[in-house]
Amino acid sequence: LELFDELQHHGLEPNIITYSALISACETCGRLSEARALLFEACSRGCFSNVHSVPGAFDLHELSVPVARMAVRSALEERVGQKSDEGQFGGSWATSKKGDFVLITGRGK
Repeated sequence: LELFDELQHHGLEPNIITYSALISACETCGRLSEARALLFEACSRGCFSNVHSVPGAFDLHELSVPVARMAVRSALEERVGQKSDEGQFGGSWATSKKGDFVLITGRGK
């Protein structure tokens, strides 16, 4: 994470590969708050825009397993009120009109 901060300090922009690797590393070593913060930052920069592509659902099929796991974990924590202060994945886009929590893990034909 120090190298990541240093690279940004020198003007290099992280991409989806950078964020995926960092989120995976943080999740693997149990640094979930850092992984969550990186996920939120990446989403705000549009790196994981496919997650938001279907209204009322999570579209996870193009995400790495660690990134998808962190997105779902964060949304579920917010949904049950454990992380309501962060508010990144809660709200109407994570819930269908019927109140269902919808996860898309692949594409149908």
